[in-house]
Amino acid sequence: MKQRVTTLISTVIVMGISTLMAQPSLPGEPQSGKFAEIPPFRAPGGMHSSTENPPPMMMNIAELQNLLNEISIDKSVAAKIVAIARNFLSNFESRILKIQKEELNVKEELLKEKPDLQFIQNTIAKKSQIFAEIEFAQIKRDLEIKAMLTIDEYDRWKSAMMQKMRMFMPKAMDKMEQNRTDKRSPPQK
Repeated sequence: MKQRVTTLISTVIVMGISTLMAQPSLPGEPQSGKFAEIPPFRAPGGMHSSTENPPPMMMNIAELQNLLNEISIDKSVAAKIVAIARNFLSNFESRILKIQKEELNVKEELLKEKPDLQFIQNTIAKKSQIFAEIEFAQIKRDLEIKAMLTIDEYDRWKSAMMQKMRMFMPKAMDKMEQNRTDKRSPPQK
C-alpha cells in the first residue's frame, strides 16, 4: 500500500513538474497545438469519468523566462534553458495525446457489454510505458539544465521551482514535506 501511495505521489509530481514548462505562444510566434490536461486518478474529470477536466497546473514559457530573470540567470543560459523546455514540451504534448488516446480506448471498451480485460490490461501497459518515457525525458531535461548552471545558480533554480510547485500542487507538496519530516523525526513514545 505504501509503495502505491509513493508511486501515485511520484506520478503526480512528475506530471506537475512537466506541466510547469507548458508553453503558450509568445507574441509573434506561431501557436502550437493545445492539449487537455490529464487530471489525477479518480479526480473530477479523471480516469473513466465523464466530467470536465480541472484547470491546468502549469508555468508557461513567459513565466519561465520571468523566473530565470528573477533568479539572475545569464540571458544566454536562460535562452538555452527555454530552448530545452520547448523541446521537452513538443515531445511531451505528443505523449500526452497518446495517453489520452489510450484512455479513450479504455473508456470505449468499458462501454461494451463484455469488456475485454486483456485489451484493457494491454492499454494500461501502453500508458505506463508512455508515462515512463515522460519521466525519462524530464530527468534528461533536468540534467541538461543542471549542467548549464553553476552550483549557486542551480540552488536558486531548485528553490524557485519548488516554490512554483508548491503554488500548483500544495497538497501533494505538503504530504511530501510531512513524509520527509516523519523520516527525520525520532519515533515518539
